[in-house]
Amino acid sequence: MFNCEREPLTLLVEITPRLAKKRYKESIYEAWNHQCGYCLKPATSLDHIIPKFSSGSSKRNNLLPACRNCNKNKGSIKMDQWYKKQLFFTLEQYNKIKEWMKEPIQIEDLTIDNKLVEKLEYA
Repeated sequence: MFNCEREPLTLLVEITPRLAKKRYKESIYEAWNHQCGYCLKPATSLDHIIPKFSSGSSKRNNLLPACRNCNKNKGSIKMDQWYKKQLFFTLEQYNKIKEWMKEPIQIEDLTIDNKLVEKLEYA
């Protein structure tokens, strides 16, 4: 991905926080083919799988693309409780979400450093 060890540092210096946040979010949408992780309709927002209300983070493996309807209806309810009651629930999709939550963050998947992401969460 990088031609030399200094390139990631150059990228971090040259990228603005706004662009970094946009790329971070876009990488999540791309991982899910811009589909809602719950109902598979086109995604328009990112949902916190474990709600922020319940101490959920804004790290990649806790964010899931969602359509406006699913994000609104789920609100601050935990994913397990909400999703299993939906008519569009499938065990296959549920397992995919659970795997996503366990997935370690790969720096190759992101164009920004994870520490920068943490700073952006509180900006």
